[in-house]
Amino acid sequence: MDVTKFSRHKIFQKQINHLNYSYLHKGSGPTILLLHGFPDLANTWDDTIDALSDTYNCIAPFLTGYYPTEVAKNGDYSPKRIAIDMADLLTELDIQEFIVVGHDWGASIAYSLANLCPERIRKLVTIAIPHPQFIRPSLKLLYKARHFLALRNEKSSRFAKKNNFAYIDTLYQRWAPNWSKYQTSSRQIKQVLALPGHFEAIFGYYWSFAKNQKNKELNHFLQRLPQMPVLVFMG
Repeated sequence: MDVTKFSRHKIFQKQINHLNYSYLHKGSGPTILLLHGFPDLANTWDDTIDALSDTYNCIAPFLTGYYPTEVAKNGDYSPKRIAIDMADLLTELDIQEFIVVGHDWGASIAYSLANLCPERIRKLVTIAIPHPQFIRPSLKLLYKARHFLALRNEKSSRFAKKNNFAYIDTLYQRWAPNWSKYQTSSRQIKQVLALPGHFEAIFGYYWSFAKNQKNKELNHFLQRLPQMPVLVFMG
């Protein structure tokens, strides 16, 4: 599959912690790390990169398991694990200080990055996902986040493969009801999901979340509040 046609920006590669990571990279100046969510790819940031790359050095990785980035060999898709890879990617690129912008799972990874290396992060911007400290359980929230229950493990997620991953279209229409031209993005992520091992990787973010609910050490880490300026956008 030629993913170079997905984005209008050049794709680069680096091996980080024994995984081949792919990422978009354009611009110069202070670095902004752009972390996509589900069911998106790094090219969800194409317009953002166009707007910012005259002033900023924009880096947008394809997150672990999102082709052409490789699948995690240990099946660990926790935000902390992926945040470690993101920090190491920027170290490999000789970038010590940066701004982080994260959407959806990218927001969860951004919060983990803020706790992992606070001395390196100037500002933190998250979209659609509040910090865990500010999530208040309720029936309304449970209904809005019902996909977490539907995708909680490999067995429960099997339905998402039906009818050429029709569930992806359902999610786009639920989460972005005014976006009439979502089909291009939907088609691209479906192509990635059809590749061997990548369905398990991409939905593995939800499986890892469910498995880690009783991991006290990890949850204590995730609950820590960022120590730098934070801007949160919610729909």
